[in-house]
Amino acid sequence: MYLPEGSFAPVPTPLWDSGDVDTDALGRHLTWLQGEGLDGALILGTNGEFASLPLIERKVVADAAARAESGLKLILNVGSCALAEALEMTAFGAELGYDALMCPPPWYFKNAPVAGLAEFFRRVLDASKLPVLLYHIPQMTGVGLSDELLDAIGEHENLVGIKDSTGIETEMARLLPRFANGSYLVGNDRLIAKCYADGGRGSISACASVVPDLVARIKTKPDQQAKLNSVRGMLEKFGLGAAVKAILKKKGIGNYASQPPMVGLEAAKAEQLFAMLNMFGVVKW
Repeated sequence: MYLPEGSFAPVPTPLWDSGDVDTDALGRHLTWLQGEGLDGALILGTNGEFASLPLIERKVVADAAARAESGLKLILNVGSCALAEALEMTAFGAELGYDALMCPPPWYFKNAPVAGLAEFFRRVLDASKLPVLLYHIPQMTGVGLSDELLDAIGEHENLVGIKDSTGIETEMARLLPRFANGSYLVGNDRLIAKCYADGGRGSISACASVVPDLVARIKTKPDQQAKLNSVRGMLEKFGLGAAVKAILKKKGIGNYASQPPMVGLEAAKAEQLFAMLNMFGVVKW
């Protein structure tokens, strides 16, 4: 069974001002990422604003990414608070020929019992025809993947790993050994070199969408981590998701409007960001 490894970009969903998906822009972005040395892309992750898109539009995005035939390994996030939707996206990912799936916990009920959360994951795992990564991002979901929950889920032939987006080293130390024979992927740019050094398989990190060549180099050139940290800091200063979209729009890849409740970067702030990046010389315009 495929074990995701290497450098993945959690690509944003390109939207027209009308809110419709710009499928051509998504294809252009994926093709460019492959040419810059990335191994794969995550479709409909947090940066892809999946939680703001109805099921029908998530399917449009998933289909467009698959049809782009970029040469990248593609992971589809099937997350939803509704189990039926998660199962529908699970089947759709297999139908489209995705390489793997990713699933966060249902996030609305913050005090859901461990048994219920475990059952949610097991239902997805049982239904999947593809390898599945768990998605650990409690700062967004409010529902962490505790040891108790992981024990309750147990081993499963379709459970191959985890994306850990906490950005916390102690969480990496806790989770990496649990998935030592699978695929531990770190979700924060600042921890990529450490992830590889500690035995992890790679990353799914925001900066990979805009400086893919730099992210891809970290595996063999960990001394580049400090430069990547600086880029991540710049993006966070202006708002991570909005900054990534502004850069991709500036590059001419697509429009990249924002879906409420998220908002785009103001024009003046975008110019400040571009000036800082130009001084640093890391983004290829």
